[in-house]
Amino acid sequence: MLVKNIMIPKDKLTVVDMSCTVKETIDLIDSKNLLSLPVVDGKNFVGVISKKYIFEDFFNNEQSKENFLQRPITEFMKNKIPCVHKEDIMEVAVKMLQEQNRQFIPVVDDKDDFSGIVTHKAIFTTLTNIMGFGHTRIVVSVHEMKGILAKLTDIISRYDANIISIATVDIEVMNLRQVILRVDVKDVNKLVKKLEDNGFRVRRIDKNV
Repeated sequence: MLVKNIMIPKDKLTVVDMSCTVKETIDLIDSKNLLSLPVVDGKNFVGVISKKYIFEDFFNNEQSKENFLQRPITEFMKNKIPCVHKEDIMEVAVKMLQEQNRQFIPVVDDKDDFSGIVTHKAIFTTLTNIMGFGHTRIVVSVHEMKGILAKLTDIISRYDANIISIATVDIEVMNLRQVILRVDVKDVNKLVKKLEDNGFRVRRIDKNV
């Protein structure tokens, strides 16, 4: 899946222009009940501003409130923010969110114009859909992977069940791996018996979670 498929597009975002003052920015952040905002200059993303950055400066330096509120936000914003390209795969954005510990990652297009942002919520929502939450979950333990997935999926297909998602996890115990399946099936107990009759060890069944 590509970044452009999960990002929040620019036209659905609240952004602040780099010419805005501290007061204008705080009022905008408060009105939208947000933690931080993208700062733009026309079509370009130029940084991130949050109340945290603004208040840190206010409390660390002696200044009148009136003068402080009229200062430009360019004095407070963080501008060294790496962007992800809208044609990048989703995993690139996931890694950047993990490494940078930010509220969002800005997205740009082929012309480096600001296109939108990727948020933690968007990532989790996408992973939830990919993993097929809400369908029956079956965990199978296997000793090796060669040919196993083909055999496993063939049995499930012949039983007329539909595989929603499939993932493998190395559990680092006795060279075992776990195959985690999400399936759409009428009678999961009969499917599990069919798997076990064919030599698979079913470790866990969770219905419709």
